[in-house]
Amino acid sequence: MASRAPDFALIDQNGRFHQLGRYVDKELVVVAAYQSGCARDDSVLRELASLQQRFRDAAVSFQVLVPDPDESRKSLKDLADRLGTDLPFLLDSSQLVADALSFTHCGEILVVDPARFDVLYRGGIGLYDDHPLQLALAATIPGLSSHLHYIVHSELRGEPFIQDVMPINGDPLQLAELRAARARSVSYEQDVAPILIERCLGCHSERGAAPWVMSGHQMVQGWSQMIRETLLTRRMPPGQIDYEHADRFDDVHHITDDEMSTLLAWIEKGARRNPEQPDPLVLAPSESSEWELGEPDMIVEFPAHEIPATGVLDYMFVPIELGLMEDKWVQAYEFDVDDKLSLHHIIVYTQDARQQRQNASRGGSRTNFGGYAPGREHVVLDDSTGILLKRDMRFMIQFHYTTVGRELTDRSRIGLYFRDSAPDYPLVRTAVMNGEFQIPPGVREFPVQAETVINEDSYLFSFAPHMHYRGKHIKFTLRYPDGSEDELLSIPNFQHNWQMVYRLRDPVFLPAGSRIVAEGAFDNSRFNPLNPDPTQTVGWGDQVWDEMFLTWMRISPADQPLLRN
Repeated sequence: MASRAPDFALIDQNGRFHQLGRYVDKELVVVAAYQSGCARDDSVLRELASLQQRFRDAAVSFQVLVPDPDESRKSLKDLADRLGTDLPFLLDSSQLVADALSFTHCGEILVVDPARFDVLYRGGIGLYDDHPLQLALAATIPGLSSHLHYIVHSELRGEPFIQDVMPINGDPLQLAELRAARARSVSYEQDVAPILIERCLGCHSERGAAPWVMSGHQMVQGWSQMIRETLLTRRMPPGQIDYEHADRFDDVHHITDDEMSTLLAWIEKGARRNPEQPDPLVLAPSESSEWELGEPDMIVEFPAHEIPATGVLDYMFVPIELGLMEDKWVQAYEFDVDDKLSLHHIIVYTQDARQQRQNASRGGSRTNFGGYAPGREHVVLDDSTGILLKRDMRFMIQFHYTTVGRELTDRSRIGLYFRDSAPDYPLVRTAVMNGEFQIPPGVREFPVQAETVINEDSYLFSFAPHMHYRGKHIKFTLRYPDGSEDELLSIPNFQHNWQMVYRLRDPVFLPAGSRIVAEGAFDNSRFNPLNPDPTQTVGWGDQVWDEMFLTWMRISPADQPLLRN
């Protein structure tokens, strides 16, 4: 069978991220299409669950694709519980993945080689029912329960298999969402460009972090197939947040099913525009300042650093006097990074006069103010909050550079934006972290957990999770003193290159005694393309080839009821 499957990514009923191209440690990925109410679907699911158990220790992954906007993760979790299986049910509410994989019927089976995306089989599951061919195969290979069983058995043993395609007995898939999206007349000027301006232009601009600029329609059209691929794999927009959590946060990089359907329908039809109308991307307002947030109230220049071509560089700490004449409340800050290639991170600490005297031989004690990491160029605080900069404070800046094979010079700086008056909720930082882990060599998923206790009534405003190249996923659960729980944030596809700040739209009240629990995992295997060395045991360390499990959170004492604008 000569066809190839496109790469895609979805989240299952338990909030876990699955991407076809990430299963390179498997020889086969088996995907079955399911919609509730389809004929014989339960028998297909039960056979799939049985095969998953039979081949649990083999190099094969069994998955169920659910192109049904009426389903939810809860309903799919209930279905899995009823079947007594931990099969991943991948919710495809937009129906775009089902379409990309050319699924047409319930119970349709796709067997894919994830290393090359070759489709090895497409057809029915072929439950054994006294068919002559099946009887002959069962006599040769005892215990076979379906044609799919025979295919998986043969492929894993490197044996050829009979190419007969079993009939698909399920009903046609109901793809009303997809048909409705395709029936709409999609205009580049009226429909597509506004999405690109809202969701993409912030990074795909002259001073943005993206590798190419959305300067106009022609540029977008040239990149349209790449845009399609990054949307289907959820690689863009960056940020990795679980889309079920997106409405809970401000300024997240997220695209809705409807927006994705619009973009893909437009690309499918040739990514054209009306030459009689002006191009909205060309007319989009240009940046009035070299700062994304506008001209800062105060700019703090950092000293230039010469970065050698090779070697391992220790963290550098540089004190910088601010010269403030009065206390200031910071509303936002933005980093203007000169050399993003070698600068791994900047952490800005504050030191008042007392802290400068404490432990003075090692630079003084310090309080975390904020930081830069890839994807975290600026931070805007909630309107009712602020960070206090006292007039006797200075900055202590931590710089971490990595060498990239050529000499470089970095001249970065930070811009500060002040409030006109004191905020209702002064922010302080706390953290949840675990520095005691040891990740064994080669492990595909190594779980790590940490928690922190909130000792006084507080409000939680934001998260800033941090892991290195082996970071795989992380989620945060609030456990109240009465035993109830609230899942606050999940990042099922953590990416080191995008270290985001996630700001809650409605801050969460934390009664004294509440615990914030972080649960995550690392991938120290050779199948992690970013892994510096899968043969090493890895623990906490400063360098990117070490690891960290750390999340900074901004909270404020709950001295008064939270008032929202």
